[in-house]
Amino acid sequence: MAKTGLLGQSKPAATTNTVLYTAPTDKSASAVLTVANDGTAATYKAAIKDYAQNLAMNASTYKFHKGDIITNQRFTTSSNIPSTANLPPGTQLTSTDGEKKAKFHAFYIPETTEIDVKSVSLRVLTTSAISGDWNEGTTITKGSGGNTTTATVYDAYGTFIIVGPSTINGSGSEFAASDSVTAGSGGTATIASGGVGTAGNEFVFSTDGSTYGFKATSSAYRLALFQDRTYKFDVSDASMANLDFSISATVNGEWGPDGTAGNSDDGTEYTDGRTASGTPGQAGAHVTFDFTIGNPESTFYIYDGTTGTAANAGYGGTERSFTTSAAAQYNQIYVYDVEGTWVNNTDGFLADATTYTVSAQTAGKWGVVRDYTGSALKVIQGAGSAAFAGSDVFLDSPLKQGAARSFCTVSSVTTETTVLEAQHYIVDDKNVASGTYDRVTSIVLGPGESLIVQASAQNNVFTLDGFEDNTTELGVRNYT
Repeated sequence: MAKTGLLGQSKPAATTNTVLYTAPTDKSASAVLTVANDGTAATYKAAIKDYAQNLAMNASTYKFHKGDIITNQRFTTSSNIPSTANLPPGTQLTSTDGEKKAKFHAFYIPETTEIDVKSVSLRVLTTSAISGDWNEGTTITKGSGGNTTTATVYDAYGTFIIVGPSTINGSGSEFAASDSVTAGSGGTATIASGGVGTAGNEFVFSTDGSTYGFKATSSAYRLALFQDRTYKFDVSDASMANLDFSISATVNGEWGPDGTAGNSDDGTEYTDGRTASGTPGQAGAHVTFDFTIGNPESTFYIYDGTTGTAANAGYGGTERSFTTSAAAQYNQIYVYDVEGTWVNNTDGFLADATTYTVSAQTAGKWGVVRDYTGSALKVIQGAGSAAFAGSDVFLDSPLKQGAARSFCTVSSVTTETTVLEAQHYIVDDKNVASGTYDRVTSIVLGPGESLIVQASAQNNVFTLDGFEDNTTELGVRNYT
């Protein structure tokens, strides 16, 4: 709704540039500025500025255009939002209590999603009776008191429990057939006859940096990745020394299911979008797959690429795979024009007939591009947003629908919100005598333009009276 009447009023501190009023990006304003002195005579300045900040970006090759929405404010949702949800950019999100608002900009896809990889000696415990929860990372135990045997659970599916090396305490003994075992997550089981398998080295994975799992093909914990993003497999753990983490559409890749190259079952290593850095087992080493490149398979098998003979063939196999899907899901979204205080784990919003609860928020800024020349990005600060700062990161906005976006970093802020240039002034050091006033008529502010005032002493009161009109002049645009 357009405002009429008092648009802004302030009695600023001496020699302090103050934003009296900023026209919304979809409004223009026609107004009269009155400067009334309530004490000792003081001079004043008034200026019109068409942007808030001038940001020095870390490159000049980004795709920014006048009117582009930029934001790095994010909501995390407690459940995933499918890419097929009817949620076009600019959609107004309203909290379920009707008190808060935000606009949807885009789904958040991190530059890279990290998955940590280690090699661990694992064995399979086959059970004759199993119940309850057997979560990865939990501890399996037999015995009691100080006489126990424990191990970490790396996976569980069907009647199988996959565990790491045992720790034997007191007079405890190694796991054996007929042993009753329990899990810290509430599971119970009995090991079957002949149910203690032979240990072998396997790749295990962590998506949270702490809990690792075998993530077998048959498991509920199987890795399910998306084809719209890049995954970095961190192979820096010392256990990965002399190993070559690889993927293929074929079990065991170029070595085939038999683990030996040169036979009819051989496949090929998948290398589209693959980059590697560092030496496995050393700090910084990783293997990265950009699944937006090429035609990724729906199923990839994991193996050790150094398997020239039967050595290390155990790292591959039919149970060692992950999926990729074009039907992406997201648990974070970019938002802007946030109104009210959203409460985590309480407030939610309705999207495509489904309610999504906001579980966390990443504080950010939002605004509109005024101009992009070279590496200089002039922005209009969004309503309710804090000012941008050096090191802030947000996405650019290609004009082509679906084109790849780039993460852009603010190197520094060249011009802050209240800093003026000579061409901005409409009044410069005009005196207002004690107990008198001065008036500037016929002020017109376009969308996103600000009226900034200053007084030589705190004796001038600035009042802006006028009205707003709706306008589409700026042409605010969300990336699609």
